[in-house]
Amino acid sequence: MTRIIAIAMQKGGVGKTTTAINLAAALTRLGQRVLAIDLDPQGNLTQHIGFDPDQISPTVYDSLKAEVDGLDGDIGDAIYETAEGFHILPSQPELSLVEVALINTLSRERVLATLLEDIADDYDFILIDCNPSLGLLVINALTAADGVIVPIQTEYLAARGAFMILSSIETVRRKKLNPTLEIEGIILTMADTRTLLTQDVLTAVNDQFGENIHIFDP
Repeated sequence: MTRIIAIAMQKGGVGKTTTAINLAAALTRLGQRVLAIDLDPQGNLTQHIGFDPDQISPTVYDSLKAEVDGLDGDIGDAIYETAEGFHILPSQPELSLVEVALINTLSRERVLATLLEDIADDYDFILIDCNPSLGLLVINALTAADGVIVPIQTEYLAARGAFMILSSIETVRRKKLNPTLEIEGIILTMADTRTLLTQDVLTAVNDQFGENIHIFDP
């Protein structure tokens, strides 16, 4: 049974991409079949894996655009193997144009979910590295996912930054776009457990969310 996990936070620079790469590599080492999807027009995941977002083609942009335009396309053509052993569906800057096109698309929140139906059985885990926003690309990821990991940078007032993405998750559930969407947990990134800052932030996050959400040990 394929598990689709979105890694989402509306703020940039919190370690979403690093979390996605490390998780993909770890699951691959455990013998799992993993696909990582770069759903960010900036293409950070694509670059970190060693591809050039300005040169590689086709990408997730081509697959989503074909789905939006009602054209036949093979998403498998846009999937590549990485040196780490997992597969990647890379991004390119033009992906931002798809977000605009989605506005006038029927069932616009479910385009990614529909696209993934053709390949889900090929993988044990599909990890979606979301762009730092709360736009339609992220809503598509949340609608397609079984669970969400929320990375929070280890800094004061970090807990405040989680409220917006958690609110979006609740909206996706409430509007029946994905009523069974689960929160896998909150992970503190860039944490140094030797510092008072990390201990303070961990305490604050546990106080705010720990009763209902799993907080991963940093």
